[in-house]
Amino acid sequence: MNIRFIVRLLFVIFILWGMGYTQVMEEEERKKTMTLPQAIDFSKIFDQTKMTREDFELWKSRREAKLKERLSMIEALEQAIDPEEYIVGPGDVFSFNIWGALEMQLPLVVSPGGKLLAPSVGEIEVDGKTLHEVQSIVYREAAPVYENSDVSLTLDALRFFRVHVIGEVQFPSTYIAQAVDRISGMITEAGGVTERAWKHRIELRHSDGRIDFFDLDSFEQEGNLTEDRFVNGGDVIYVPPIEIGGSLVRVTSDIENSGIHQIIPGEQLLSFLQRIRVLKRNTDLSKIVVVRKENDVSDGSGRKQVLTPFKTDESIILDFPLQNGDEVMLPSTFVYVKGAVRNPGAFPYIMNLTAKDYAGMAGGDFRSGSIESVRVYHALTGKTEKGADVLVEAGDVVHLNPSWSQRFVPYLQILGVFTSVIIAARAAGLFGQ
Repeated sequence: MNIRFIVRLLFVIFILWGMGYTQVMEEEERKKTMTLPQAIDFSKIFDQTKMTREDFELWKSRREAKLKERLSMIEALEQAIDPEEYIVGPGDVFSFNIWGALEMQLPLVVSPGGKLLAPSVGEIEVDGKTLHEVQSIVYREAAPVYENSDVSLTLDALRFFRVHVIGEVQFPSTYIAQAVDRISGMITEAGGVTERAWKHRIELRHSDGRIDFFDLDSFEQEGNLTEDRFVNGGDVIYVPPIEIGGSLVRVTSDIENSGIHQIIPGEQLLSFLQRIRVLKRNTDLSKIVVVRKENDVSDGSGRKQVLTPFKTDESIILDFPLQNGDEVMLPSTFVYVKGAVRNPGAFPYIMNLTAKDYAGMAGGDFRSGSIESVRVYHALTGKTEKGADVLVEAGDVVHLNPSWSQRFVPYLQILGVFTSVIIAARAAGLFGQ
């Protein structure tokens, strides 16, 4: 009798424990569902894997083949070469022309030492001089030698030289260039900049110690060629990383460009968003939120202020300067579905769809899940609504609750274990007949 009493007591304890455990798990699931979802992590998708030695050798061979093909092609020029700007150097090919009593045309190549050997004139130092200066010097030196003829010097082919591209680019290395290549083209040759690059102040370091600065953002958005200078032999293009000690803001979204970004002093919110290319045609500006930390002078604590710069007045759009430490939260382009569905996860946001629509897209089994008790957590307002016809906005979480049959499964499992124990105990003769 005592053994039967103990077994029955254990049975009751198991049942009570199962009920409590199930309620706790349901409460934990509800808390997880009713929290603001994190942005989708695209890092594994967009990050490049570490290059192996085999990959590097393959890339190197392709690059050499591309270089050979380029050397055999005619140069593609933007426009006619300006003699006042083109800098002559070793490898440039000229044509020395004579007309009159004596007519001939001789090819001349600038030597590695930067000198041009003109017939009957001798060596002329031309390295680092403009094309116009070289043509003037050659005419001045050759005119007395060829008294009854006209003399001219024309540039026939451009030289090739080496430029070093380093810093926050995909493939830092030394590249072959010509005097008609610009900074932007050499950065593209190096695979483009990384996501850590500070594109606003790229350096072009010359061999004589001069440094020119280039704004890649301005070039990409406006096509501004003012600072996109031509490169020269021995130049170093340095793409700096974002400055940890500078003014930084965090962009929170489910797009590729989310993360830490450096801002220009006094930069406006709209121009910043355009610069980092996160605005799309369907982006709702009214739902962009800026979280700003403010220091409380009285007690030294920091309070967070939630601002919606584009929501109240259109005139504010052009006049909202960002500050160091701001967090810019962009509206999501996804809706997150959880609970009693076959395919939980993120789904593209489509205007005017309801909770039932998204639950159906996720494979919700309305026989095993109660569609009428579906909950929608609104990310923008932080409120929760219940019902199948609730209108879902971008970034919301749709949770389809499991039915009572699914909730009762833990009880059945516990009961099955307990029944097995009783059968084993009776077989062992622990219970009386």
